[in-house]
Amino acid sequence: MKLTFLSVKYRFVYFFLLFTFPSFAQSLFDVQAVPEKPCAPILANIDGRHAQTLNGTWNAMIEPTIFSLNDIMHFAESNYQARPGELVEVNLENGLTLQVPGDWNTQEERLFFYNGKVWYKRETYVQKEEAKRYFLHFGAINYRSEIYVNGQLAATHTGGYTSFNCEITDLVQDGDNLLVIKVDNTLKSDDIPTTRTDWLNYGGITRDVNLVEVPKAFIENYKLNITSPSSGNIVGRVKVNGAEGGQVTVRIPELSIEQSFPVQDGLAALDIEAKPEQWSPTNPKLYTVELQFGDDSITDKIGFRTVEVKDRDILLNGQPLFLRGISLHEEAIGAKGRASSYAEALELLKYAKELNCNYVRLAHYTHNHHMLRAADELGLLVWAEIPVYWNLEFDNPEVMDKAKARMNEMISRDQNRASIVFWSLGNETPVSEARTEFFRQLNQYVKSIDDTRLTTAALVFGGEEIQEMAKMYFFPAMQGNAADSWDIEIKDPLASIVDVAAINQYFGWYYSGFLATAAKLDPKLARQTMLDNMHKVKFHIPNDKPFTFSELGAGAKRGLTGAEDELKIFSEEYQVLAYKKQIELIRNQEGLVGVTPWILKDFRSPMRLYQGIQDYWNLKGLITDNGERKKAFFVLQEFYWTLRKRGE
Repeated sequence: MKLTFLSVKYRFVYFFLLFTFPSFAQSLFDVQAVPEKPCAPILANIDGRHAQTLNGTWNAMIEPTIFSLNDIMHFAESNYQARPGELVEVNLENGLTLQVPGDWNTQEERLFFYNGKVWYKRETYVQKEEAKRYFLHFGAINYRSEIYVNGQLAATHTGGYTSFNCEITDLVQDGDNLLVIKVDNTLKSDDIPTTRTDWLNYGGITRDVNLVEVPKAFIENYKLNITSPSSGNIVGRVKVNGAEGGQVTVRIPELSIEQSFPVQDGLAALDIEAKPEQWSPTNPKLYTVELQFGDDSITDKIGFRTVEVKDRDILLNGQPLFLRGISLHEEAIGAKGRASSYAEALELLKYAKELNCNYVRLAHYTHNHHMLRAADELGLLVWAEIPVYWNLEFDNPEVMDKAKARMNEMISRDQNRASIVFWSLGNETPVSEARTEFFRQLNQYVKSIDDTRLTTAALVFGGEEIQEMAKMYFFPAMQGNAADSWDIEIKDPLASIVDVAAINQYFGWYYSGFLATAAKLDPKLARQTMLDNMHKVKFHIPNDKPFTFSELGAGAKRGLTGAEDELKIFSEEYQVLAYKKQIELIRNQEGLVGVTPWILKDFRSPMRLYQGIQDYWNLKGLITDNGERKKAFFVLQEFYWTLRKRGE
């Protein structure tokens, strides 16, 4: 089966009209634009479904044009063959191939910094049954995608980090089937994230692709949890697609549970008397849960636990807990870019366990489902977030719709993962009325679909707060008039909206440099003054809410050395010094319930332009891209071991 684009006559006519009659050409362009075609609701637990993997080698073609091929031409029939003498200039065979799942940046040199369109193609054989329904499920495609099955548009999707699926029952045929996907990772100002990010905008079909087969009526999604640490009753709901009535049967063999519940209007409400062993970092207990509806059945491994805020503590299963964490991007150890497999997720998280972590921040977007499965099994609590990042168009209703859609997709996929304690609303967003109202609505939306977890957001310590800190404490200290305590009031109203506030702060790394430049001070003296006073810094949160440090740290190039008193930036010794001072700062806080230093592993970033040192890498990692531990790794490891021994 071959896909070919009939090109010459359509392209000649189009460009003739474009340059001769611009208004006519524009109307033609508008008419032929691909319409949005919504996806089907998320299928829960894709690993528990009857599915055919479509991972592997795909044909691909780079389209570095202003206009999209399917805007100015049309798809030929899937079995079209060029006739003798006919000029054909576009096809998807005999050229580039890409591995799926995988980013295109690290597979093809021409695509390393590429932002644009790439077409993917593969064929698959289906033995179609009339009693079945068929769905294409994508772990993630970054960023915009158009899905074509046998030449017909099946669905469009926007958003690069969450799962989606489309039903193709009416498009798939018995025998060979042609699948073509247009992927565009170009970001616009009204996207989430927006056009500027401190990580490489990996393009492509970056996660698993599956062809899923289900009965006509099937279990679409479900959620199970316990009501309280004391009662332990298992409650929840099961959503059925394709039937209004019937009954759902729940089996948990280890607890000797088998109960059936009626389905009304496609939904079954569960309430099971039970006292399951509660999941925790020290006891990551998972139960095999079987759900059945008619001819459909699905099996999952679910842990049961509770999380809540009381006074200035986070309680897990009713007990206070200090979150010993680390942040990480979804980048694999080694030369590959995006992490896309369970083995790669496990390799990353085992470094966190080696650090004595009980907690990870999965930044700055929704990570693949393998990461959450591994966290469940390893006993690592999780901060999960969507890429509401830096300065979005917060007054744009379409941006709010995108944020809600991404949040809904994340929660729908991961709502049964015991490891997740935080849904994060965003990261380092500048304060404004529009932005505050945006988060107020988004927080309410999250609570409306999942009230069993806590909400948070990473606030940036910067701007007016830094200026006030410099005026009250830093500049007097430079003049020999150091205060006994540097008290910092967090005034961001977002701290009052979420359950637990979080602060990104980089004392010992960023602030002294630009303050010295602005005040024309000696940079080394300014940096030393900041380091000498870091243990005095004390944060105060509105309403005495508990808070975390969601980012802190310093950069280092492994192997670059310098004496500690030299304060050599990017040396391993300086990163060690910054971490030691940060630990003193951490010990001085009241209401601090956790930290996730930035970051586990060095990661690619086109913003990091210090050639010979950074070379397009953010070097704040405690390990290198190849997994080599820097000296600061052992400083944090020892600190966490001390907390762990004390039961914190």
